[in-house]
Amino acid sequence: MRPTRLEIEGFASFRARTVLDLRDAELFVLFGPTGAGKSSLIDAMVFALYGIVPRYDDKRLVAPVISQGLNEARIRLDFTADGRTYTAVRVVQRTKTGATTKEARLETGDRTLAASADELTQEVTRLLGLSFEHFTRCVVLPQGAFAQFLHAKVAERQDLLVKLLGVELYESIRERAGQQGRELEARAGLIQERLAGELAAATEDALARADARVETLRELLARIEAARPELEALSARHGEAGAKAAEAEAKAARLKDVTPPAGLDALVDRLAAAETTARNAESSLDAAVKAREAAESTRAALPERAALEAASRIRTELASAETRLERGAAERVRAAVAAEQAAAAVVEAEAALREADDALEAIKRERAAEHLARHLVVGESCPVCLQTVEALPDHAAPRERDDAQRRRTDVEATLRDARAASSKAATALAAREADHTNAVAQRDRLAAEAKALPSADEVTRLEGAITAADAALAEARNVETRVRKERKAALDAAAALDGERARAWKIFDAARDGLAAAGLAPPPAGRSDLRADWRALNEWAAARLPEEAERARAARADAEEARTRFEWKVEELRAECAQRQVDASTGDPRDACTHALADARVTAQRLQSDVETAKAWRAEHAVVEAEARTAKDLARHLDARNFERWLMTRALSRLVAGATRVLRELSGGAYSLELGSTNDFLVIDHRNADERRMARTLSGGETFLASLALALALAEHVAEMAVGGTARLEALFLDEGFGTLDADTLDTVATAIEELGSRGRMVGLVTHVRDLAERVPVRFDVRKVGASSEVVRVTAAV
Repeated sequence: MRPTRLEIEGFASFRARTVLDLRDAELFVLFGPTGAGKSSLIDAMVFALYGIVPRYDDKRLVAPVISQGLNEARIRLDFTADGRTYTAVRVVQRTKTGATTKEARLETGDRTLAASADELTQEVTRLLGLSFEHFTRCVVLPQGAFAQFLHAKVAERQDLLVKLLGVELYESIRERAGQQGRELEARAGLIQERLAGELAAATEDALARADARVETLRELLARIEAARPELEALSARHGEAGAKAAEAEAKAARLKDVTPPAGLDALVDRLAAAETTARNAESSLDAAVKAREAAESTRAALPERAALEAASRIRTELASAETRLERGAAERVRAAVAAEQAAAAVVEAEAALREADDALEAIKRERAAEHLARHLVVGESCPVCLQTVEALPDHAAPRERDDAQRRRTDVEATLRDARAASSKAATALAAREADHTNAVAQRDRLAAEAKALPSADEVTRLEGAITAADAALAEARNVETRVRKERKAALDAAAALDGERARAWKIFDAARDGLAAAGLAPPPAGRSDLRADWRALNEWAAARLPEEAERARAARADAEEARTRFEWKVEELRAECAQRQVDASTGDPRDACTHALADARVTAQRLQSDVETAKAWRAEHAVVEAEARTAKDLARHLDARNFERWLMTRALSRLVAGATRVLRELSGGAYSLELGSTNDFLVIDHRNADERRMARTLSGGETFLASLALALALAEHVAEMAVGGTARLEALFLDEGFGTLDADTLDTVATAIEELGSRGRMVGLVTHVRDLAERVPVRFDVRKVGASSEVVRVTAAV
C-alpha cells in the first residue's frame, strides 16, 4: 500500500483546502514546529482509510477532526495497492450532539467498492489485509505508539504476526481437514448402513423373479384386451336401451304435468277491465294538453316582465347619472387649484436649493486649506508642497461650513416634500378628470337607451295583461298535471296486470316448450286467447300419454338383458385375475391388470437400479474410507500447538535477525536483538561483555533505536514472509523520537532511512529537527498561517 495524494479541507488545523502530493516522493519529511499540524496529515491518511484518528483514546470520536468554527471536514486519499489505484473519501459533518460521517466511499476506476463509512472500513481492511491496530503498528507509527511492537506481550505480538503473515490460513486448513475427515467417516457409515438396509434385497435372484412377474401380467392383459370388444358392445347396447327408456319415461312425465294454472279465468277478466280504464285516461289527457297549449300561446304574445322592469330601472339610473355629473364638476375645479399650488411650491423649493448649494461651495473654496489639512499624516509627504509633514497645522473648527451643510440638507428635505405633494395633487386631478369622463359617457348611454322604451302608461297596461295570462296558464298546467297523474295510475294498474299476464303466458310457454324440447311436437298456440290455448294443449297431452308409456316399458326390458350378460363376462375375467394375484374384485379388470403390470415393471426397474447402485456404493465406500484417513492425518500434522508455534518462532527469528542488522548499524555495533526462550525480545549489550537483558531496560534513546530497527525490519520482511492475502507494505511513516537523538545517532538513523527509501519503499518522517529534515530529498514544510495550517513543498539539494 502506497499513498499518492492527500486532499483535506476543514480537518484539524487545516481549515482551507490543502493538497499533499506524494506521487514522486520516495523519501520525504513533514517538517515544522510543534503544533503546526504535521501529525494531523498522518492522522488524515489513517482516518481516510479506517475512520479513526490514532491519537484519540475513543475510536468512535469523529467530531474533533472538524476544524474549530467549521461545520464540515473533507478528506480524500488516493493510494495504490497491488498495482491498482484507489480513492478513499470521507466527509464528516457536525451535528447538535457531535458529528456524523454523512458521505464515505471507496472507488477504483469507474467502480464503487464501498458507499458508506462502515463499508469503506471493511473493504480497506480486506484490501490491505490489515486492521486499524495492525496498520498503526506496521505502516503508520503515530506519536505514542512507536515502541508498542517492541514492548508488546508475546501473545499480542504473535497475534499480530499471525494476521500479517496469514498463518490463520493453516489453521483454517487444519479445521477444514478435521471437519472433512469427520464428514467422510460419517459418509462411509451411511453407505454401509444403506448397503445393509434398503439395498439388502438388491440381488440377482430377486431381479429374475421380478422379470417373470412382468411377463405373466403381460399375458393376462392380452387376454383381457381380447374380450374387450364383446364387453363394449354389451355396454353400448345397455346404454342405448336405457337412454330410450329414460327418454320415453320423461315424455310421459311431461304429458302428465300439463295442467292449466289456478286462477286463470279471474286473471283474464281483470286484464279486460284495466285496458278499458287506460283508454279513457288517454282521452282526458289529450283534452288537457290542448287547453294548456292555448294558454301558452296567449302568454307568448305578451312581452317578458323582465323587459318592463328593465325600462323602469334605466330611467332611474339616468336621473342618478345626471346628479353625479353635477357634483363631480365642483370637485374637479378644487383638484385643479390644488395641483397648481403644489407645482408652485416645487419651483420655490428648487430655487432655495440652488442658493444653498452656491453658499456651501463658496465656503468650501474659502476653507480649502483647512479641508486639505484634515488628511495630512505626520511623516508622509504633503500633496501640495511635496514636503514631509513635521507637525499638523492647527485650524479652527469649520463651523460656517457645517452650518451651510445643514441649511442645504433642510432645503433638500423641503424640496422632496414639495415634489411628493405635487405628485399627489396631480394624481388626484387626473382621477377627477377620469371620473368626469366616465360620468358623461354613462349619462349619454342611458339617455340613448331610454328613447327606445315604452311609456309609463303602456308599461302599466302590459303588466296587467301579463298577470292575467300567467294565472290562466298556471290553472291549465295544474289541470294537465292532475290528468297525467290519473292516466299514470291507470297505466300502472294495467302494467301490474300486464306483469301477471306475462307470467301467465310464460308458464304456458314453459309447459309447451318443455314438450317440444322432449320431441313431442305439441300443437301451435294462437297467442290471442290464453284460456283457449291452455284448453287445446291439455286435450292433446291426454291423447298422447298412453303411447309414450308403452315405449318406455319395452326399452327398459332390453337394457336389463344387456346388463346381465355384461356382468357375467366381467366376473369371468375377475376370476382369471384372482388366479394370478391381481385384485380385480371391484372396478374394471383391465384397469387392475394394467396397474399391477405397471407396478411390476417399476419393481423390476428399481431392483435393476438398486443392484447397480449397490455395486457403485461398495466401490465408493473403499474410496471414502481412504480419503477420511488422509484428512485426519493432515489435521493432526497442522495442530496449532505444533505447526503454528514452529512457524511463529521461524518468523520472529527472521524478523529479529533483520532488526539486529539495522540496530547494530544504528548503535555503532553496541546492541543486538535476540529471541528469548519464550519468544520475548532480549537486548545483547556488546559494550558490556555481551550482557543479555530485557528490552524494557533500554533508555529512551536506546528504545527509539531498537523500535526503529524492528519497524524497519517488519516493513521490509512482512510481505516476503506472508502466506498470501496481505498487500505489500510499500510505505512506512515514522512520527516520533528524532528530537531525543544526539547528532551522531541522528546521522546514523538518517543514513539507514535513506537506504530503506532507495529500495523502492516510500518512507515518510515527521519531525521538528531541522538537521534531519535538511538531509531528506523531499521536504514538506508545515506551518501555521493565522488560524489555519498550510503545506509547502521544498526540494532539497542533495
